[in-house]
Amino acid sequence: MGRVRILPEILAHKIAAGEIVDRPASVVKELIENSLDAEATKIHIKIENGGKRLISVLDNGFGMSAQDAKTAFQHHATSKISRFEDLSQIATLGFRGEALPSISAVSRLHMRTVERNDTQKLSTGVELNFEGGKLIKSREIAWLEGTQIEVFELFYNVPARQKFMKTVATEIGHISKLVTYHALAWPHVEFQLHHQNRHLIEAPAVKSLEDRVCQVLGKTFMENLIGVDYQRNGIHVTGYTSLPHEQRRTSRFQYLFVNGRIVRDRIIAHAIRLAYQDLIPTAAHPVVLISLELDPAEVDVNVHPNKTEIRFRDSNKIHKSIYNALEESLLRPQDTLGDLARDVPLKYLQTRKFPHSQGNTSRRIETFFQRSPDSSLGFKELRQYVDKNRLEDFPVSLAPAREDPHSLNIPETADLSPIPIVLGQFVESFLVVADREGVMLIDQHVAHERILYDQILRNQANNRKIPTQKLLIPQIIELTAEQKTSITPLLDHLNSNGFEVEWFGERTIAVKGVPVIAKDCREIPRLMEEIINTVENEPSSHSTGGEAQRLSEKIAISVSCQSAIKINTPLSPEKMQWLVDSLFRCKNPYTCPHGRPITLRMNIEDVLRGFKRI
Repeated sequence: MGRVRILPEILAHKIAAGEIVDRPASVVKELIENSLDAEATKIHIKIENGGKRLISVLDNGFGMSAQDAKTAFQHHATSKISRFEDLSQIATLGFRGEALPSISAVSRLHMRTVERNDTQKLSTGVELNFEGGKLIKSREIAWLEGTQIEVFELFYNVPARQKFMKTVATEIGHISKLVTYHALAWPHVEFQLHHQNRHLIEAPAVKSLEDRVCQVLGKTFMENLIGVDYQRNGIHVTGYTSLPHEQRRTSRFQYLFVNGRIVRDRIIAHAIRLAYQDLIPTAAHPVVLISLELDPAEVDVNVHPNKTEIRFRDSNKIHKSIYNALEESLLRPQDTLGDLARDVPLKYLQTRKFPHSQGNTSRRIETFFQRSPDSSLGFKELRQYVDKNRLEDFPVSLAPAREDPHSLNIPETADLSPIPIVLGQFVESFLVVADREGVMLIDQHVAHERILYDQILRNQANNRKIPTQKLLIPQIIELTAEQKTSITPLLDHLNSNGFEVEWFGERTIAVKGVPVIAKDCREIPRLMEEIINTVENEPSSHSTGGEAQRLSEKIAISVSCQSAIKINTPLSPEKMQWLVDSLFRCKNPYTCPHGRPITLRMNIEDVLRGFKRI
């Protein structure tokens, strides 16, 4: 008997389903795309247990007849294409005819649908029940409009795949993110997402993208965004992009759409990076929400099983269009208050006074974090200065008492203290420190970050309650649906780590207190956002001590980073010395909790080697 054999049909279907359905969010994606292709204007999603127990998608699209409904569960059955040539001009979100049979193969699926008709007569709908890909029940029903698909017990017959599903909070987060993306891509469609009778997203249909952004991402999200509207060579780029000062640490706030399809594309990502390369630090990312509309023949969407990766026929033209669209928007004069956040012209600032400077003294902008022209002497001027102020003779009292002054070619370091001594502060950001081993530059921000982090961990290790600093005015923070999902299981941990946070509405929290360590933090909303972003991929089932400890450490990292002394902050000699002494009492005085170096050292050997003494 041959070793190569054809797989049983049910096994082949399960393998095929693994390419399309890998978690509850992928089921939601396929069903939403089917609803949008059916011209639905209302899409309601309901999930239970993070989508593991139930996923229900109800729409008011044009539905299907009983015959079409049964045919749709056959592999490669689709109404989107009929000829090979159609693959080069795909205008719909779905086209392969694999979603429904793949989903039904790994779940218990119920469908109810009725075909829309233009007459006033009521049509009879159909209900189909599938189990493991097999049709087990079919009957006529009274159904008003559209289609409802209910997916029960996802992966009930694929135990290996069930083991790879994450916690309920993580799966909800992925689904919320997916629905948010679709809501932004289709603002004229109503989207609702409910999890066990809890509203996660309520987005009625609106006329503009701006209204939809305010619905699902919050009004504060729009404050530092500017419009994008660029049309050239058959490509229309619309949406919003951020002013240069509005930055994120990751690219997760970049929403990209091509002909209404959610995409990940390196060409677009590179164009965005290039447009901001001289405006923001290399490690920062702008906030971008852009949609491309172009001829479907210019896009190949048949590249990835999940249809999130695409290929452009002329990638250079796409790259140029994105770059020009963003550049044009960033350079365009703005008529809104957001323009005030742009860099103010140097000529205007040169005569302005800084309201928070001591003594209300004026300070020219060119002296900020730059070498003062008056203090930068050339060699000729420096020699004139030294000649003018030189001592007439070398003081005897300063000369070392040695029998043979040339007996040693290496300077003596025994008189130096073994304890690091602060020599000064460089550009109000770095401490210059010396000890017997050499000279160090210490980044004051990351040094203080390490000190605060270790202090928080010591309190946790000793089971000390972290003291809370009450805020005079509570900070009200509006959350996105995804952030709401992430922060819900975190509230108890935040409140046990020095915060006082409570719900202040459906998608709003009130921060009434912060850890005493963070009492001087001016950006509490940014602190909360960083905590959410840091822990959103952590397990939310904190039953074990190790998981709870790891979560507390992540909160401590965010608190210490946002509370630490910033660069461009002048420090007194006493504060600088305290900073150095406290740093070298830490277990790890060499890197901050994020892994960045704290000190740069030049050993005495490096100095001697540089001066050719050894």
